[in-house]
Amino acid sequence: MSPTRNTVRGRLRVTARSARTRLACVVAMSGCFICGADASSLERTTGRATDLRTGRLVYEEQHWIRTAGTERSRLVVYRCPDGRAFARKRIIDTALPGAPAFEFDDARDGYREGVEGASGTRRAYWRASTAAPLRQRTVDVDADTVIDAGFDAWVRERWTVLASGTVAHAKFLMPSRGSPLPIRVQRVDASEGDLVRLRLSLDHWLGFVAPNMQVTYDATTKRLRTFEGPGTIRGEDGSPMRVRIEFPPSPQRAEAATLAYEQALKAPLATRCQ
Repeated sequence: MSPTRNTVRGRLRVTARSARTRLACVVAMSGCFICGADASSLERTTGRATDLRTGRLVYEEQHWIRTAGTERSRLVVYRCPDGRAFARKRIIDTALPGAPAFEFDDARDGYREGVEGASGTRRAYWRASTAAPLRQRTVDVDADTVIDAGFDAWVRERWTVLASGTVAHAKFLMPSRGSPLPIRVQRVDASEGDLVRLRLSLDHWLGFVAPNMQVTYDATTKRLRTFEGPGTIRGEDGSPMRVRIEFPPSPQRAEAATLAYEQALKAPLATRCQ
């Protein structure tokens, strides 16, 4: 028996929602894209996420990057408007710039996901909620693979091409999906001449039904300034919040903030913001 028209439409909506959610993961954590830190240094910056429709502050992202010799790790702490932390992510760079290892935990519903390993073969895992089982699988990555915050390094390696307006393509790996999600990235006009605005979209037919996202970089420093679209952090209905995230022009040097960094790394996470 062939599916009814309503059934097909329903499947398309679910598939598009899933793809939209996962594409958001490419850049929603992107405030941690702080590069150029000196050896044995610590930098910090904070992004403010506001509702795209109302302009209301919905959460803040506190980002740290720590460099010790040739090793670099990043920490992102998501905070409620009242300052309480509710989610945390750690990112560790690997020899493949666009494919770091990472782990993410959201204490509100117990959602977890991550990718472990530093070679071409990795372990990916995810859990939908506290009550759900932890699932895992083996994944292969290469130079065209993008994992989470590795999108920033991917952009920098292709900066000249992207800044010229040429379309670039990548494979976004998400722990819960069986195959990488193809994405396309292209420059669009920015209102200010000192900015480079890029549009991200799905690189197949679902791109016609899933919303695009836009990220804006400083043309000189190549630092992320804004993100607009459905983010990784989910609302009460379980769908990604549509937000605008703004980041300052440059991070704060935080050499004397080791204690604050350790507290951010280990602080208990709140199970709700209100």
